[in-house]
Amino acid sequence: MAGRMKPQAYYTFDQNRPDQQLDQDRQSLPKRLFQLLRNRYALLALVFVMAGSMILYNTAALQLSSDDRSGVSETTGVSRQQTLSAPRGDILDAAGLPLAYSVMVNTVELSYAGLDVIDLNAMLLDLIQVLEADGLELETTLPDYFRLNHENCDPETGEDIDCGVPEFAKAISIIVDWQTHPNFWNLEDNDSFESKFDDRKVKYDPQAFYDYLLYSVFEIEDPQADGQRYSAEDAYRIMQLRYEIMINGWTFRNGTPIEIAREASDELIALLNEQNYRFPGVLTSVDYERAYSDLAADVSHVLGYVGAISSSQYDTLRLQGYSLDAIVGQAGVEFTAERYLSGQTGIKPYNTWTVAGEEGSYYSESFGKDPVPGSNVKLTLDMSLQSVAVNSLQSVIEQIRSSPNNKNRGDADAGAVVMIDVRTGDILAMASYPDYDPNDFILRADDETAAERVADYLTNNVTKPMVNRAIQEIYAPGSTFKPATSVAALESGVITPTSNTIRCVGHEEIGDWLWYCLEYPSYGHGNLSLTRAIATSCNMYFYNLGYRTTINQISLWAENLGLGEYTGIDLPGEVKGFRASRETKVLLRNNPEDQIWFPADTCQSAIGQFDNSFTIIQLAVYTAALATGNQVTPHVIDQITSADGVLIADYDYEPVPIGMADSTLEAVRDGMIAAANSSEGTAYRYFRDFPITVAAKTGTAETGFEDRSSSNGLFICYAPADNPQVAIAQIIEKGAWGSNTIGIAKDLLTAYFGLDEVPAEDFARLPGLEDRLAE
Repeated sequence: MAGRMKPQAYYTFDQNRPDQQLDQDRQSLPKRLFQLLRNRYALLALVFVMAGSMILYNTAALQLSSDDRSGVSETTGVSRQQTLSAPRGDILDAAGLPLAYSVMVNTVELSYAGLDVIDLNAMLLDLIQVLEADGLELETTLPDYFRLNHENCDPETGEDIDCGVPEFAKAISIIVDWQTHPNFWNLEDNDSFESKFDDRKVKYDPQAFYDYLLYSVFEIEDPQADGQRYSAEDAYRIMQLRYEIMINGWTFRNGTPIEIAREASDELIALLNEQNYRFPGVLTSVDYERAYSDLAADVSHVLGYVGAISSSQYDTLRLQGYSLDAIVGQAGVEFTAERYLSGQTGIKPYNTWTVAGEEGSYYSESFGKDPVPGSNVKLTLDMSLQSVAVNSLQSVIEQIRSSPNNKNRGDADAGAVVMIDVRTGDILAMASYPDYDPNDFILRADDETAAERVADYLTNNVTKPMVNRAIQEIYAPGSTFKPATSVAALESGVITPTSNTIRCVGHEEIGDWLWYCLEYPSYGHGNLSLTRAIATSCNMYFYNLGYRTTINQISLWAENLGLGEYTGIDLPGEVKGFRASRETKVLLRNNPEDQIWFPADTCQSAIGQFDNSFTIIQLAVYTAALATGNQVTPHVIDQITSADGVLIADYDYEPVPIGMADSTLEAVRDGMIAAANSSEGTAYRYFRDFPITVAAKTGTAETGFEDRSSSNGLFICYAPADNPQVAIAQIIEKGAWGSNTIGIAKDLLTAYFGLDEVPAEDFARLPGLEDRLAE
C-alpha cells in the first residue's frame, strides 16, 4: 500500500527504514523547497505570515516597552500622555456682554526623563533660575513645612551671601506627623530627640533635617566630598522641586507631569520649547483660569462663582470625567449650568528628552484628542437694569436708616428685588443685599485681603452675604397678600366685582377676637369697596373678607397664584416657604393644642401674616399672574450655545393660564391701580406724576420682634397697568413700612421705560415712549 502512494502533499515516515532511504529523503529536500517556492499560493501565505509577525512584534513593543527607539543609536525618547485643559464657557448678559470668561495661562510642567540624581539636580537648578528670571515663583509645598529664614540677611550685600537659616514653618507636633507620615518621609519617631542626617529618625533640629535632605534623600551634595556643589540657597531651590517629585512619585514615574509654574511669558515658553534638549522632562502647556468682569459684583447671586471640587461633588461628577483637582461651579448659574459650562479635557502624547543632548532627534506627535471648550450661557439679565437694582437697593436702605421721619429704628440692613417680564418669565434684574464679589474667590490664593473677604462671606451668619434673599429667604408678605385674598373671595362668590362693600367701623370683634383698623382705630374708614380697600390697605376690610371666604379658599387660590410653591427658577437653593392653612399649622407646631385652627388665624392670614412666608421670587411670579392671569416660569438662562455658535438649548417657557375670571382680574387690578394713582393710595405720592400708569400694592409685615426692631417693608407692582410688560417684587428687611421701599421700583421702571434724567414736564414729549408702551 505504501508503494502505491504518490509523493505529493502527504508522507509517511517509517522509523525502521534503512539509512540509505533516509539519505535519499534528505537529498530531495532542496528540490521540494524549490517546488514550494514556485507555488504562488504558498508564497502568498508566506507573505501574510511575515506581515503578521511584524505587526505582532511592533504591537508587543508598544505595549511592553515605554521606549521608542530611533535609527540614531544615541537618541531615545519616552512617549507618554499629557492632559490638555479646556476653557470653561462664557456667561453673558442679555446683550452678549461677558460677565464670566476664561483666561489662557501658560504653564510649565515637569515629567519623568530618567535622569540620574546629579544630572536631575543640575537641570532643576538651571530651570529654576530661568523661571525666576521670568519673574515666576515655584508652585511647591515644601515651604509650608520647611524653609530658610532670611531675617538676619543683610539686604545691602545682595543675594550672593548664603545666609538663610533652616527652620520649620509649623508647630513641632505637626512637623513630627509630617516626618513620620508614610506618604511623606516615613521616619521613625524617637524619644531621645537625637538624630543624624543619615539615619531614619525624626529630625527635631531644622539644620539636621536640612542636611538629611541635602545628603541622604535628594543627594544634592556628597558628604564625603571636599567642597559643595551648590550654595544653601540653590540647594533649597532644588529641594523644593525634588519634594514635589517625591510626593507625586508613582504618578510622576508613570508619566503624569507636575505643574511647577504658571503665568509664564510667551518668551519663556518659546525658550523652553526651543531648548528642550537643555531641560529633559520639561513640558509647556496652557491652562485656563476663570475671570469675572467688573460688572460681576452687581450680579453675584445670579452668576455664582467657581471653586475646587468637593468630595461630595466628585462622587457625583467623577463618572462624567471630572478629576480630583477640577474647578466647578459652586453657586448661581456657574452651578446650575455646570454640565454645559465645563469643557472636555484633551489628551496629547508627549516625548521627553533623555541624555542624548543637542544632537538628538525629537519625536513629534500628531495623535491625541483636542480639548472641547465649554458652551456659552446667555442670561436674560439686562445689566443696565441690574446695576440700577443694585445701586437703588443699597441707596434706599441707607435712606431708610438715616431718615428720622419713616418710623424706622435705623436698623434697615438688607433686602432683595426682582424685575420679571410678565409675558415670558425672563428675569430682567435680581439683586440681593448684602452681596459678594465673585472675583474674590479667584484672587484669594494670591491676595490676602481677598482671602479675608471670602472667609467673611462664608462664615458671616448675621448679614449672610452668600444668601440670595430673592430665592433663599422667606418673609411674611404683609399687605401685598391682600390681592390674593381678594381673588379667593371673588372666585368663591363671597363678593362680586359689583357687590363688594364692607364697612370699616374702626374696631370690631370677628371670630371672638377684637380687631382694630390701623389708620382709623376709633371710627374707621366707613363703607369701603374692594377698590378702595386695596388702595387704602384697610386691615378691617380684609379681616372681614378673609373670615367670610374661609382659609381653605384663601390657601387654594394663593397656591394657584404660585405662593408657597417652588417657582422652578433655574438657580440653586430655592426654598418653598409656607402658605397658611390648617395643614401648615399642624406641620409647624408640636403641641396638639397649638394645632387647632381658629377664626383669628384666618383673619391674620388674610392680611398676609400668621404662617404665610414666601420668597421674593414667588411674589414676583404672583404679581405677574395678577397682571396677566397666567403663571410664568421665572428663569435667568436664555439660551446655551457651543463655542462655535451652534444653538444647544433655547429656554422658552409657555405661560400657564391660572383659570381666574376676567372680571376677577379686572376688579383686583382696579384696586392696585388705585393704590398707585388714587389720592388715598398708599403708593400715590411716588407715582402721582409718573407718566406711566402703575398697578401696585404696599406691604408692612410684622416679624414678631417689633419691641426691638422695625417691621419689614415690601412692595409689588406691574406696569403699564393697561398693557403689562414687567412686574417687580421687593423687600427691605426692617424697612418699617412698605412705602419706604417704593423708590427701588420707581428707579427700575424709570430705567426700563427710558425715563432717566427727563424733567417731569417733558414726559409727555419723550421720544419713543408711546412705542415702548405698545411693545
